[in-house]
Amino acid sequence: MINLIEINEIGDDLIQEFKLSKEDQLYECYLDNIKIGYAIIRSERNNKIFIIIAEKYQNKGYGSAIFKLLVSKINDSFTCSVPFENFKMQRIVQKNNGVEIGRNGKEILYIINHN
Repeated sequence: MINLIEINEIGDDLIQEFKLSKEDQLYECYLDNIKIGYAIIRSERNNKIFIIIAEKYQNKGYGSAIFKLLVSKINDSFTCSVPFENFKMQRIVQKNNGVEIGRNGKEILYIINHN
């Protein structure tokens, strides 16, 4: 089972490492009792969700499960852009009702509607 544990005390080291603002939400992602990555909900940007999963746990559906949990914490529709070369994230966004609304030279822009 995937669990997200919010890190409430975000120190300067975490702000610098993840390029966070004080308003962003940082979560550790656990599979049972094993930390498999981090997830971020940004408060003031279009790209609201970031997921970082340890390579050992990639391609097993955990990214999609984490994405669903994060979307459930956002009470509004939002956009996210995914680099052309990040096929894994494109699949995750599309599987979770992300609809492509545009492209620029480097990224695909999706909207995810809150249910």
